Amino acid sequence: MVFNDMRDYIQHLRDREQLIDVNTELNVARETTELQPLMRHLHNINGPALMLNNLSGYNTNDIPVLFNPYGTRERTSMILGEEGAFDGKVKHASVLTNPSSWLKPNCIDSSSASCKDVKIEKKDINIGKQIPHVWFGKEGPSYITNAIVITKDPETGIPNTGCYRLTQLWNASHPNGEVYSEEEQRQCLSIFAFWNPPGNHIGLHWAKAQEMNKPLEVAIACVVDPVIQLASATGIPFGLDEMDFAGGLRGKPVDVVKCETVDIEVPATAEWVLEGKFLPNRDVTIGPHSNPVGYYDDAQLFPLIELDCITHRKDPIWYATMEMEPPFDHNYMACLPMEGELLSDLQSKIPEVKDVVVTPNLSYFIQLSVDGPQKPHPEFGKHVLHAVWGASGRWGRTAKVIVVVGPDVNPYDLSEIEWAIQTRVQPITDTIMNKSGQAFLMDPSAPKDPGHGIALQSEQIGIDATIKVFERFTSYPEYSNAKPEDVALIAEKLKDIF
Repeated sequence: MVFNDMRDYIQHLRDREQLIDVNTELNVARETTELQPLMRHLHNINGPALMLNNLSGYNTNDIPVLFNPYGTRERTSMILGEEGAFDGKVKHASVLTNPSSWLKPNCIDSSSASCKDVKIEKKDINIGKQIPHVWFGKEGPSYITNAIVITKDPETGIPNTGCYRLTQLWNASHPNGEVYSEEEQRQCLSIFAFWNPPGNHIGLHWAKAQEMNKPLEVAIACVVDPVIQLASATGIPFGLDEMDFAGGLRGKPVDVVKCETVDIEVPATAEWVLEGKFLPNRDVTIGPHSNPVGYYDDAQLFPLIELDCITHRKDPIWYATMEMEPPFDHNYMACLPMEGELLSDLQSKIPEVKDVVVTPNLSYFIQLSVDGPQKPHPEFGKHVLHAVWGASGRWGRTAKVIVVVGPDVNPYDLSEIEWAIQTRVQPITDTIMNKSGQAFLMDPSAPKDPGHGIALQSEQIGIDATIKVFERFTSYPEYSNAKPEDVALIAEKLKDIF
């Protein structure tokens, strides 16, 4: 299935009764917002996506807010036209490993681009009136968490598209008790340019521009075809274009259109496009803000972006989400490309890797298609652990906890993972401790770099939970459990009872 825009995906969810309209009044104002408890409730009940139509403490009352569209693995796989979580990541991995299937974007005339329906020039920009603002929890500023951010390499002109959270400074509280200037509140955003592993591509573009003492042009497309957002969250090699990868995932080129004030092309069906530039040597302190490992960061310094133009569709839609103690909505939007990225790399070297599961809390579970005497060689599980830390891409090397299991252990079921650890692992013999691994930047338990206040190095643990035949035993007890197919048959037989 190919979605032309987010509206197609929304309709897809409606058709499957995975999205409902909420007309009950909900408060989204700073310090009193109801959205954080709503997000937790939805995940407690494995709830649907919502369209919030009646918000108080909200600056743009005529614009509905999409909430929780990616709140399950299944809904995230729907982005790729698949119903099952495994099928979605397999499709992602297969396209990722075959760049010949990628499709370059199709540039269309601005008169045909719905993202150009309404245009706001620089002199008229006032983001407090024109861009929706919703708050979560104890956040100081309001955030844009649905955006893809596009920049071009200042030297080569090759574009990069990535997912980064942006801070809206209008009506924001300052972590140090200061007040943001009128200019900053009216037409500026800050960007979390270094929250992904070090060396993220927008950070490289920005560093080059800083060294050349020139502004870095940027376009921010909000509420796009979710396939594009998924592609932009995937770590592909520097110098390749995520829009090409998105075309491969869609099986159809992405329609793009030239921006009004910067030399960048954006998805033509985006709900919103914000055009501007990074200001050289201009940073701003923001906070507190929540992060994807479930803690508040008090204050951090991030680059400042000045907007030159805003365009949007008629009757636009906004999408709001937050980061909090996992799971939360776009956890799964992040997990799928992490899984696909690592699955494609491991399977190219180790065909016995069957599945890769990254949990919302960023534990890595690797399922093999073989176990016991079928493993290619003794200590094969440890071989796989090292391969994860040595994988290409951004994510494998940051895996703090990895567990390798056999084909009889469901990697999506934490109770089965625990069972495998309890019955197939000796804690000293079957683990690898890595004292100098690469940290996930926001890990609060890891030591921080004093210059930037982020974690760069972390201890890591790998657990080989495979059957130790022939490493330690010549045979292993048969385990007692019902076959999945038999469970399905009895469920069908008694469906009228249960």
